[in-house]
Amino acid sequence: MNLNFKNCKISITPMGGVGEIGSNMTIFETESERIIIDYGILFPYDDFFDINYLIVNLDTLDKDKPTKLFFTHGHEDHIGAAVHIIAELPLTQIYAPAFAAKLLGRKFKEAKVSPSVKIFTEDDIIEFGDFELHPVHVTHSIPHTFGVIIKDKSDLLSMLFISDFKYDLNPLYEKPFNIEKTKRLFNNSKNRYCFLDSTNILSNKKTLSESDLIDDLDEIFSKKKRTFITLFSSNIWRLRTLFELAAKHNRHIVPVGRSLFSYLDAAESCDLIDIDPSVYREADQLNNHNSEDLVILLTGCQGDHFGALRRVTSGEHKFFKPKDTDLFVFSSKSIPGNEKKVNRIYNNISMKGAQIITASDMQIHASGHPGQKDLLELLSEINPTHYVPIHGEVFFLNRHIEFIEEKTNAAPVFMKNFDSLVISNDLSFKIVEHQPTEPKLIHSRGLEIEREKVSQRRKMACNGAIFISVSKKKRVLSLTHKGLPLHIDQYEEAFLDILSEYFFQDMKNKDDEYSSEKLRIKTRQVYNNVLGYKPIVSVHVL
Repeated sequence: MNLNFKNCKISITPMGGVGEIGSNMTIFETESERIIIDYGILFPYDDFFDINYLIVNLDTLDKDKPTKLFFTHGHEDHIGAAVHIIAELPLTQIYAPAFAAKLLGRKFKEAKVSPSVKIFTEDDIIEFGDFELHPVHVTHSIPHTFGVIIKDKSDLLSMLFISDFKYDLNPLYEKPFNIEKTKRLFNNSKNRYCFLDSTNILSNKKTLSESDLIDDLDEIFSKKKRTFITLFSSNIWRLRTLFELAAKHNRHIVPVGRSLFSYLDAAESCDLIDIDPSVYREADQLNNHNSEDLVILLTGCQGDHFGALRRVTSGEHKFFKPKDTDLFVFSSKSIPGNEKKVNRIYNNISMKGAQIITASDMQIHASGHPGQKDLLELLSEINPTHYVPIHGEVFFLNRHIEFIEEKTNAAPVFMKNFDSLVISNDLSFKIVEHQPTEPKLIHSRGLEIEREKVSQRRKMACNGAIFISVSKKKRVLSLTHKGLPLHIDQYEEAFLDILSEYFFQDMKNKDDEYSSEKLRIKTRQVYNNVLGYKPIVSVHVL
């Protein structure tokens, strides 16, 4: 990615998260240095041949340019790729709020790297050439979430960038959205750009506060039946409410799932939650796993294959099997693309005769993102001259542009990943398009896997595989196959005769490389005559 910085005051380039939900990364760059806002992961929409996640490809970045990496909060789509940037840009200075820093520390420890992480607060100012970056506390579904205001020191240009937030001035446990600081730093500049979250733009309502959920959750806790609650493990404020309601109703909380333990431990260490030991229980220490006083918290609210929710509802969990007297509470909503997996969970529960309560039935989930009314409330306090939708799929971005045109006086600016918003010294701007780069595919222990290897996996998964061993000295050809129907076994002897004759007669005077390749092609043709498709074939000549 090459930009001409002649007469350029600053450029803003989203590398991920604009046109998709996930893989968030935005670069604010001057001629001398850059600040990267977040570096997150994108989960595949479907089970994608054991691909764990995707990350932004950094190969196009100037590796020698001084870089600061600023994390806004601790969600995986914002911090999940942090380990990978250490290898690509090893001199990067990392900034993170306390809760995100705790989560990052665990990632770095597992990866056996130890970069310097500076924990920032809302009082800090990060110098950035002729600009200053001011963190601004905002409300969201995870503690210690920040937006940023980046402004030049002459007060001609201010940029408000908030990828994830909801406009909550009366939150349950955390400080409210800091609108006063936002107005003080943003409103007085000549040119004012706001970059705001598009995730919930389809809602014309105001997003619920966590405080709005207490009455309905309290009613659920008052029911005398074993209760399973699934939610996002990172939603510490919801978890705090659940623990407090458990104490009120003399019930016991049992977390099930690795990520719940991880987030709860991080929250305790940051003094964000105080877990009452009289309430807390662990599954392997219970005498009675069917007790009506149990509230079992489950990971995997999106139907994840390895999540505790799927394992429990499918009867695979060691301690908990669903019964018709159970209550399953979904204190979450499906992320777009996960609906089918969640619906399968609903069906599994219903087949067991258990009761299901979702956010459509009761007020038991609050989004972490602003609806249209939230945006209008925020915009009534600030007065942007330019408005850029971010953090959302293209459909959401387009709807956000329509909202801007209809409801505001700001100039709408449409951007997608790899576009650069270039602001000149005279404060004029233009959009510069760049060639998109394919994301890197990560699997196993954080290792990259090339796309052609994934293509091989796909072909093997769809077409099956045949493995042939040939001993030229003994004139023996043997084969095994994987992923093919049992029907094919009846042809095995005939296939061996055809292939043996082809290799030892027709190819007898050919070199090994040539003859093995011809045998591979011949095998695919022979099997295609019966199957109607060509399996993957591997030939090994001894």
